[in-house]
Amino acid sequence: MVKWLLLLIIAGLAVWWFTRDPVEVAYQKCLRDVAAGVDASTSSGSSEFEKAMADAVKGVGKAMGTAGCDAMRAACKDDRDGVLCKAALAQF
Repeated sequence: MVKWLLLLIIAGLAVWWFTRDPVEVAYQKCLRDVAAGVDASTSSGSSEFEKAMADAVKGVGKAMGTAGCDAMRAACKDDRDGVLCKAALAQF
């Protein structure tokens, strides 16, 4: 019984893995790259003002990156054979 249940779970995961939408996979990878880039940036200033400015720039950078990922997903939903979508799917 346990073997059949394990086999059923593995089969379900395999079906899910191979039927995922490539656009959504690229979108999630894009968001992870944006988050990693923002987290990797550090402020080198010593004053509170410099740290506050660095935090503001991080927020703006994350918002811009997320907007870029959203635009990529929207472009792919509109025209999957478009140049932007093909380039995004190749990168992510």
